[in-house]
Amino acid sequence: MKATLLKRLAGLAAITAICSAGPAVQADTLQTIVKEHKVTIGIHNRQPWGFRADDGKAAGFHPDLIRAAFQRIGVTQVDFVITEFGALIPGMSAGRFDMVASGIAITPERCKVVIFSEPDLAVGDSLIVKKGNPLKIHSYDDIKANPKIRLTGGRGTLNSKNALDAGVPASQLTYLGDAQAMLSAILADRVDAATLSAPSVAGLLQDPRLQGVERAAPFTGLVRDGVPSMMYTAIAFRAEDTALRDAYNKQLAALKADGTVDKLRAKYGFTDDDKVNDAVTTAKVCAGQY
Repeated sequence: MKATLLKRLAGLAAITAICSAGPAVQADTLQTIVKEHKVTIGIHNRQPWGFRADDGKAAGFHPDLIRAAFQRIGVTQVDFVITEFGALIPGMSAGRFDMVASGIAITPERCKVVIFSEPDLAVGDSLIVKKGNPLKIHSYDDIKANPKIRLTGGRGTLNSKNALDAGVPASQLTYLGDAQAMLSAILADRVDAATLSAPSVAGLLQDPRLQGVERAAPFTGLVRDGVPSMMYTAIAFRAEDTALRDAYNKQLAALKADGTVDKLRAKYGFTDDDKVNDAVTTAKVCAGQY
């Protein structure tokens, strides 16, 4: 107990040091969180990122990750506010919450408006296939090499575009309206695989009632100039809250090092395909290098 208390006090001292190191406006949010032991997070109700579970509590990869990070510095009350995805960043800017999560991708455009933590997941395309993956599909190249494989995807989605850009013939791609239609087509043997984003696949496979299909793992999607086409997710902060961002990044690094992030990734249906390469940083993603 004494060791735990000393560790917590040391963590709070480190936070205080961060607060005093920069401009006062940057430290305000972090100082308030540490003083009140309370933080408010905006999330979008979407599995597996952040959603309201059957018991009414927030669940998902990001809620669990954020709870773990703030528990390490003695913040005992972590509140989640569910709102529309498009209202997350405006709501944070208006002061409704301190941070926003729920699968927000780092993009050069968003980096002009908010600041991000370091990436926590690398999200690419993924495939749903029949149980056991009988055709051994592990890449778009596998589909391209076998003209008998029938792929489905959503019309106008980035996933379908990536498949075509990777060289999958248009004659092998059938467009369906939504994920449920794609699942039905696989189970009815009308198609062999469906291309969706990795989070969408992970979320669908969380349903224990869904039988007869699985995620194709490992899977290699579109590769441009030797670099896999990925979306990198992170926690977003107001531009002035660099102290809060830095404090969170410190805890995120520790959670990556001790295996917590790996465990949460597995808990919510992600695989090693979704792990962020150490070479990828937020600064590089903001600069358009990834």
